[in-house]
Amino acid sequence: MGDDAAGEERFDRLWREHAAAVLAYARRRVDGEQADEVVAETFVIAWRRLGDVPEAARPWLFGVARKVAANLRRSERRRDALHDRLAREQRTGVPETGDDGRAGRALAELPADDRELLMLLAWDGLSRPEAAAALGCSRATLAVRLHRARQRLRTAMKRLADDTAPRPATPPPTAGRAVGGAGPTVPEARSAATFPATTPGGPR
Repeated sequence: MGDDAAGEERFDRLWREHAAAVLAYARRRVDGEQADEVVAETFVIAWRRLGDVPEAARPWLFGVARKVAANLRRSERRRDALHDRLAREQRTGVPETGDDGRAGRALAELPADDRELLMLLAWDGLSRPEAAAALGCSRATLAVRLHRARQRLRTAMKRLADDTAPRPATPPPTAGRAVGGAGPTVPEARSAATFPATTPGGPR
């Protein structure tokens, strides 16, 4: 209990002393809503790796935030495309060409809280601050929940894609050998036909 209390106290101190600086750092690199997500994910990592955080914590936190922001920029286009596809499928009731309805099926497999969050953003058209207000949580908490919900959705879609992927056809028998493995290969048969067997007592 003592270690847990000390860890929580140190984490609270990290947040009080550095959260504003990390937010300012993130806002210079990504837009406002994403900056909140960068801060939330940075401190999630700090909590998980609290023993690795040095006493001079700010440069370490900035390094984590830089990597988180880079990952967000790389994945933003893919996430937006996924949200658009989910929204179109919900409006039309027709599975999107190319995923055979996997997005909808993957969404149905998620925990109820994840589904609600994704639906508020993708289908009900709420912004992140509006979704946070609707769910009764802070924007930082919503950013963490959204990050995890998207990860679970991607995992479910990948599993469904793997389940429906065509299986490779059985390869044909090896060329030159009869089906079932019996009989000589083609070169062996040709050699036997071309060169008669030596008879006993023949010339040596």
